[in-house]
Amino acid sequence: MAKEFRYDEDGETISVRAESDDEVIERAREELDSRGVPLLEEDIREHVEVIPSPRRIKSGEDGVFDEQRRECGRAAAAVVESGMTVGLGTGSTTAWAVAEVGRKVRDDELEDIRAVATSLQSYELAKEAKIPIVDLDQVAEIDVAIDGADRYDPERPHVVKGGGASHAREKLIDTIADRLVITTDAEKAQSPLSYPVPLSVLPAAREVAKEWVRELSGDPDLRYGQAKDGPLFTANGNLVLDCDFGDIEDIDSLAGELSAIPAAQEHGLFVDLVDEIYVGSDDGVETITF
Repeated sequence: MAKEFRYDEDGETISVRAESDDEVIERAREELDSRGVPLLEEDIREHVEVIPSPRRIKSGEDGVFDEQRRECGRAAAAVVESGMTVGLGTGSTTAWAVAEVGRKVRDDELEDIRAVATSLQSYELAKEAKIPIVDLDQVAEIDVAIDGADRYDPERPHVVKGGGASHAREKLIDTIADRLVITTDAEKAQSPLSYPVPLSVLPAAREVAKEWVRELSGDPDLRYGQAKDGPLFTANGNLVLDCDFGDIEDIDSLAGELSAIPAAQEHGLFVDLVDEIYVGSDDGVETITF
């Protein structure tokens, strides 16, 4: 998580960001001095909040600090109530939900909650936001999960996930949850879904798995790492095939056929799991309910 100082002065918002408390306070002091705004350090600290860090989220600074995503994530955080067990997912919009849940915990607006992370990224975000975290094998029930999506169907309760290669754990947590809330933006809407479907497979079976995907009329592409040579490996040691099926007209059948591939660990079609979708837009946050 990074840090942000936000302060309203005469109807204008003064905002600076940094990766640490000391750095954001220093930058805030410089910005306030340049505007002739007297503010003590203790008052500056009161206006510093934990926010997602663009260094840790693949959408980068433009995606993380998009105002629509900020407001959407914060709106979705309102579904969390005291006493809940919460699944916390990944993505630039969901990261704002994690930050807002953390703020409410620190401000005693939420009590006795515990969180289960869908990935190492969301685990680190929740930890830095001071949200109590438990291991997945310590829970049998999850009240609500807040997660992102690579693409969503605005007319049906389906999404495609797996851009971060954590779809196996994400699907487990999202399925356990009594309520699944997706946070996203309008650019990711597709009906029918046509985004390439991630399929995690055993490394030794990647070639035969490709053939089975082709028999389903898919075009499989082995995913490679962005900051290393060679293919990307999941946290479970599997490879990922991104499988292009074009428009997915019968998502139930395709999901079943992908699950039946012997070499497959998990696919990124989340079928009939979504309860609500929070969509950030210029007009505010729209909620789609199924």
